[in-house]
Parts: sequence; structure tokens; C-alpha cells
Amino acid sequence: MNLPENAKYEIDFRLAQKEPQFAKALLLAADVRLDAVARDGLVVGGQPLVVDLLAANRGKTAVELQVTANGFGAPAACDAAPLAPNASKNCNKTVTVPADARLTAAHFKSDPNFVPGAAKYVARYIFDADVPFGLPFRPTPFTATFNLAVAGTPFTVTLPIQARFERDIFAGEKRSDIHVVPAFAVETTPDILVVSTTAAGSAKDVRVTVTNHAKGAAKADVQLQLPQGWRATPATQTVTFSREDEQMTARFSLQPPPAATLAAAAMKPGGNQFKVSASVTANGQSYAQGYQVIEYPHTTRRHVLVDPTIAVKALDVSVRPNISVGYIMGVGDEVPASLEQLGVKLSMIGTDELAWGDLSKYDVVMTGVRAYERRNDLRAYNQRLLDYAKAGGTVIVQYNKFEFNEAQYGPYPGKVGRERVTDENAEMKLLDPAHPVFNGPNKIGRADWANWVQERGLYFFDEQGRDPQY
Repeated sequence: MNLPENAKYEIDFRLAQKEPQFAKALLLAADVRLDAVARDGLVVGGQPLVVDLLAANRGKTAVELQVTANGFGAPAACDAAPLAPNASKNCNKTVTVPADARLTAAHFKSDPNFVPGAAKYVARYIFDADVPFGLPFRPTPFTATFNLAVAGTPFTVTLPIQARFERDIFAGEKRSDIHVVPAFAVETTPDILVVSTTAAGSAKDVRVTVTNHAKGAAKADVQLQLPQGWRATPATQTVTFSREDEQMTARFSLQPPPAATLAAAAMKPGGNQFKVSASVTANGQSYAQGYQVIEYPHTTRRHVLVDPTIAVKALDVSVRPNISVGYIMGVGDEVPASLEQLGVKLSMIGTDELAWGDLSKYDVVMTGVRAYERRNDLRAYNQRLLDYAKAGGTVIVQYNKFEFNEAQYGPYPGKVGRERVTDENAEMKLLDPAHPVFNGPNKIGRADWANWVQERGLYFFDEQGRDPQY
């Protein structure tokens, strides 16, 4: 047709959209149903997998059919044959997941060149080059190609091969793509570990959870990769599994170097940050990858790969000896674990204790993140906290939004406002620098607000309507 390149592109693009729509319309008109189902949704490289390739003809015309399963090395093809009216066919194939199959995960990651706190930086994600731009997820490599002919018209339909399972008896069947996972998935806790550069370093508890995805019994050795001068006891632990999907947790005692060594290292740029990683060895092969499952009732299952790594921070931090904290848990709250790492004696306050327990035994009572939104008992028994504070106790209320304005939860009138400071480098002004809270047992100053990577602050106590006693 002697068309210019942009015209060819336009026509090809439109055909690429329209041809699958016409194929779907033809399937509906012929009353043909196609499906591709795997009998396992979590697979490891090298394992066999049974795939059912299904077709049903509920129409009045015979349909020519030939099916191929793709993504498993050589295509696994079923014999071509006509599908008569009111007939169905299931061609099941035993295929093998490629030994080098890519782990199922997101096709984007944070820019490794991103430097928080730099004068100029771009916080962005880098997309894998082999995924068409704009797709929310990497297309599954495991597909079924149905080559059909209806009334002499040939066309092709490609479907993802999916696993199906029953979520519960009320929600019914749910589906997901085939997910390739490590033979041994490794996860570490805690995510962040805090050690002191001033006090003698006590041993820290580190746990490594291993999930067996091998098809049957297995055995593996777990160990930690440590910075120079650090020790773990025991050096290696063996975990034994009797079946697939079983989990075992190995517990290590992590001993930091002497406080003087940590303090000397912290004097250098970045010297107060260390990394502890975990790995598993089985049959001469090493595994050092975990994943997080993202799934809700209204979404399909997705995986995010997570490195089994603990970020260790050596901080010049002191805690008053024998301090006792009562904690009212909030939402997604990591503060209790952080306080315990610092050596704080912490107890969770439940509904009964909040209602009638002896709060005076605590030096401090803390409410967790957005606790006033999620804790009905906290809103109901808030007066107990006010009485505790009036008697001389210290109450620390952490982050809350507008749910804090539904009643007067503070000792004096005041509301949370909508203002926020979005410049993460904005100067912080201490209204009372001499106040003990900024000076002991740890001095808090300008350096403590350096390298923040989001808002400087938000949902402040509004100045309008705020009692002067605040």
C-alpha cells in the first residue's frame, strides 16, 4: 500500500487491539469455552507440573482445535482434533518448570541511585526493559495457545495458565497466576536492630524463618552473614522439614563488638550502619531470597521479593534504668519492638487493664499509632489516662488524625489540624530548647531531623482553639 511508517504503526496497533476482540466475539457466538488450569500454584524451578487444557463446545457447529502449553521449555502440544457440538475435551500435560525460571515478582524496583537528603535527587522506580511499558504486572510466561477454526475462520486465543483454589465456602473459587518461588524462602526478623554505642553490648535475638517449597521432606542449614567483629551463636543451625509448605524458625544470639569499637566506627560517615543477612544451604545450593504475599479478598495474589537482611543501627542512645512502659497498641505499630531493643521494660495494656487495672505501676503510658481510631476501649476509658496523668504519670500520645477531634481526649481543649510541612529539609524550631525532654537522657537537636525522606510534619495540634496551657 506504500504507506508511511507512522500509518503502518497506527494500523498495526489498532489491529492488535481488535483481533483479540473479534476472537472473543466469535467464541461467544460459537458458544465455546476455553480454560487453562495448573494443579499447583506455587512452583520451584525443575519441578514437574500437571496442566489441564480445557475446551467445551456448547454450540451447534464443530470447531477445529489444537492446544499448546508454553513457558516450559519445548512447547507441550495436544493433538489437533475437531471438537463436536455438545462435546468437551481435557488435554492434560505433565510439563517441567524450567530450572532457571525467574522468580515471580514485580517488574520494577527503587532507583539504586536515589540518595535521601541530597540537594538534588529523584525518587523513582526503574522498570525492567523486557516488560511492555504501562503494564501493572509482569505477564506470566506460562500460557496456553488455542488455535481454533469456526466455520472455516481460523484464529488464535492465548490464555494465562492459572491455579485455582477455594478461598472459603462462602467466597468460592479464586485464581492466581503460577508463582515461581525459591525452594527455600528465607525471612529474617526483626527488620531493624538497634545497638548502643555507649553501653556494653548485650546479645540480640535474631530469628530466621525458612519455608520449604520442595515437594516433600527436606533438610537445610541456616547461617548468618555478619559484619567483621560480630558473632552469632550458634554459627549454623539445621532445619528439617517433613512436607511442602512447612516452616521452621532458627534462633540466633547476635553479639555486637564492644561498645568502644562501635563508637569508633560510628565516627565515620555511615559507620553506624551494619547489615546482617541470612542464607540457607541445601544439597550444595545456597538460597537467600524471601518474598511477601500481597493479597486481599478482592485482588489476586502477588509477590514482592524481600532480601532476608536486617539493618543494624549503632546509636548513641541511653535509657533510664528500670523504666517501665505500658503500651496501648495501635495500627501497623513497630514502636514496641524498637523500645524493647533499647532495653525498655514494656507491657501491652489490654482492655481489662485499661478499664480497671493499676496504671500507676508504669513510669510511662504510650498510645500507639492511630490508636484512637482503632481502639474502642481507648476512647471509652480515656478518662483513666487523664486521671493517671493528673496523679503524676506521663502519657505519650503518638500520631493520630481527625479521630482525635471526636471528643476531648486531652486534658485541655485542642484539635488536630490539616496543616503539613512537605519540605523535608525545612528547619525545625524547638520552642523550649532547655526543656528536659530535649536534653536527657539523650540530647535531641538539629542532627536528629536530618535525612528525613517524606513530610517534615503533618496533622499538628492546631493553634486555633488550642488551650493556652498546651
